[in-house]
Amino acid sequence: MLRALRAYPALLRIGFAAVVAYRAELVVWILTASMPLIMLGVFDRVADAGPVAGLDHAGVAGYFVAVLIVRQLASTWLVWELNQQIRTGALSAALLRPLHPLVWHSAETLATVPLRVVVLAPLLLPIWLWRPELQLALDPASLLVFTASVVLAWGVNFAVHTAFASLAFWLGQSMGLFQVWFGVWVLFSGYAIPLGAMPEWAQLFAEWAPFRAIIGIPADVLSGRVTLAHAPQLLAVQALWLCAFAALGGALWRRGVRRYEGQGA
Repeated sequence: MLRALRAYPALLRIGFAAVVAYRAELVVWILTASMPLIMLGVFDRVADAGPVAGLDHAGVAGYFVAVLIVRQLASTWLVWELNQQIRTGALSAALLRPLHPLVWHSAETLATVPLRVVVLAPLLLPIWLWRPELQLALDPASLLVFTASVVLAWGVNFAVHTAFASLAFWLGQSMGLFQVWFGVWVLFSGYAIPLGAMPEWAQLFAEWAPFRAIIGIPADVLSGRVTLAHAPQLLAVQALWLCAFAALGGALWRRGVRRYEGQGA
């Protein structure tokens, strides 16, 4: 762990250099996560007939801007990378390095955040010009809670990706299973639909499911839909899901590496 911490700044610099070298590919990845912009247009029209889940036009804009920001800050593509490495045998070289492969992948993901912010800014500017009355929770206390929430959201997402990617040690390819997870996540995380606009049974399910911990909770914090008094409870929910998926992902990874044969090209 100490060796990884000492090496992490260098890994971030290497990861950022790779991002700069393949910036066009990253921009494509960012644009593929622009569904909140589409849903913003949909729910803005719905709000013409009255508030949706307590959101008027400004509230709808603020919510989906928050979702778009969180989606970019908490994203990772680990499941795609590891599936390819396991399938082709490229993971063999990574396992021979002195640092854990997941440490490198985490640094590679975090190194993309500055460029994600740069690409995100031009997408947000037209929304602010269109809805200048939209408001985000930008006071110091709310920003502190949001920072903690989005860090936990990234951790949960990374752990989920680790768990699904590790299944490729047995299946050879686990993207099909992950796509099922992703489809359910889109519905019950608050990514495409504010949870308050869903039926009661769906809201109840979302409250107990892990999907909201990845995007819905930090988006609610940033859009001002969470009071500071209620924030510790939501952060605790995220922390519990992080521990659960970290334990599951770690166990699957360790067992999978033991049976890994390095097959592939």
